[in-house]
Amino acid sequence: MREEIGGRVHLSLPADSSPPIASRKNPLIRRIGRLDRDPAIRQEEQLYLLWGWKMVEEGLREPQKLECLLVGARLSQQAPGRALLRRLLKEAVPVSRVEEEILDDLAPGAGDQGVLALARMGRTTLPEMLGRARPLLLVADRIQDPGNMGTMVRLAEAAGVSGFLILPGTVDPYHTRAVRASAGSILRVPVARLSGVAELLADARGRKLRVAVTLPEGGTACDRADLRGAVALVVGNEGDGVSREWIDAASMKLSVVLEGAVQSLNVALATAMVLYEASRQRRGSREGG
Repeated sequence: MREEIGGRVHLSLPADSSPPIASRKNPLIRRIGRLDRDPAIRQEEQLYLLWGWKMVEEGLREPQKLECLLVGARLSQQAPGRALLRRLLKEAVPVSRVEEEILDDLAPGAGDQGVLALARMGRTTLPEMLGRARPLLLVADRIQDPGNMGTMVRLAEAAGVSGFLILPGTVDPYHTRAVRASAGSILRVPVARLSGVAELLADARGRKLRVAVTLPEGGTACDRADLRGAVALVVGNEGDGVSREWIDAASMKLSVVLEGAVQSLNVALATAMVLYEASRQRRGSREGG
């Protein structure tokens, strides 16, 4: 038995021999292309692209987060692909077989991997993030590079942040390149949009939240600052750094002390060092009772 709606195939058997999608004009392929290109459409549909075996494996830990999955025609005839199709059938994830060249058009490299998925964005709010005990928030202020964004999402998960807040002018964390750079962390890190300082401070009223901004120089060395308790760590644009409104609102200004001839770090590396220090301190305070 086989049902096809808008290019989406629901397989009753992994060995389904129906022709794979081969047209770039197919409605499903055109829809995925729009999602890849336009962040507004991603926000409207609350969907984004995952591609590659590792990313799909990450997504299948919670199959309800996958709206549909595309499998390459050649891969679907091989043992790994047939096993994947059986798994998708078991998890009731809609699947379409697609020519690998079409996958490559959607995301260069996806054809070699043979898999691409549409994933649902997680839903969370700033009050929910602040409701956690001793919340640690990471705030991205006008970050421009998708690779940096994805790396920061990965770092946020590694440091156990309560949430990742995105300010206006910041690249979409669901940009396909950012998703890829997150190595699956985007599936799990709570993400919310933030209009500015006023919204954060209004929602955090009474929670003793401290705002910490990162500066290239002139701030307190991050290993000498107290990063326990409720903290919002603001990291800024690759060229301009943190905006003035956040610097003015900050109760802590942090810098990473560098040795030797190194004069600066990119935003992802600086974020890694400050988050590591915050995680170390907070872990120590838990272990110390």
